[in-house]
Amino acid sequence: MICTTKSEFMTGLRIALENNNVTDTRDILTDFRQHFEDGEAAGETEAEVCRKLGDIDEIIKQYISEDMTENTASAQTANAQQYTGNAQTAAPEASGFGADSQYSAPPPPQYGSVQQAAPQPAGFQPSAGKIVGILCLDLFIYSWALPALASLIISLMGVTISFAASGLGIFLAGILSCFVNISGLISTGFAPLSLIFLGIMFMAFGGMLVIASIGSVKGFINIIIAIINHHAKIFAGHKVLSKIGKKNREVQAQ
Repeated sequence: MICTTKSEFMTGLRIALENNNVTDTRDILTDFRQHFEDGEAAGETEAEVCRKLGDIDEIIKQYISEDMTENTASAQTANAQQYTGNAQTAAPEASGFGADSQYSAPPPPQYGSVQQAAPQPAGFQPSAGKIVGILCLDLFIYSWALPALASLIISLMGVTISFAASGLGIFLAGILSCFVNISGLISTGFAPLSLIFLGIMFMAFGGMLVIASIGSVKGFINIIIAIINHHAKIFAGHKVLSKIGKKNREVQAQ
């Protein structure tokens, strides 16, 4: 089954893994999500990544084959251990001979799949050129760009609070002036109704700034997460964090 979207692929893969009782289902799904994230970072569409990954049925066959191989090796190991234990127990009693007899139990059979250790995967080796490059980015770009961006966001939040508070004050002053003469306390030059509409306008503008502030804070956090993941991929070979809002979409895709 060839899929065209990430959601369709991940759902089909999860169902196929569960139907075939494949072990480590969660790790397998995590690996394939990483393929889509890498493809997205490289500018590929979900359909292109799906074509590269191939048919889900063929993928499942590989994992089923691996599970059967692992089960066979485990069974051979258990049989060898059981045979060894039985032989050692029966050796002193065989044919009426004691422990000092010249006769001993035959050696256990040799299993090639048990005796041969699986090759260890090569450890991740960070690139010296990439390390120097990321350190230069930290020193010459991130060291001033991130504080400057944070200052702009804080300034925007301050302006937002100012507009919202001012609008609320003007609105309340307009309401109060409808019932009480406050000209002795506040000289605005506006009619009460004008103050009410002016307050509503300021509060509405403050509300729009609140939305902009929330979006800017979210974007700034995602930038920090992207920088952290960039460092992690260079030094460790994989990402360590998910962007805000992205994890929820992946859960829904399952």
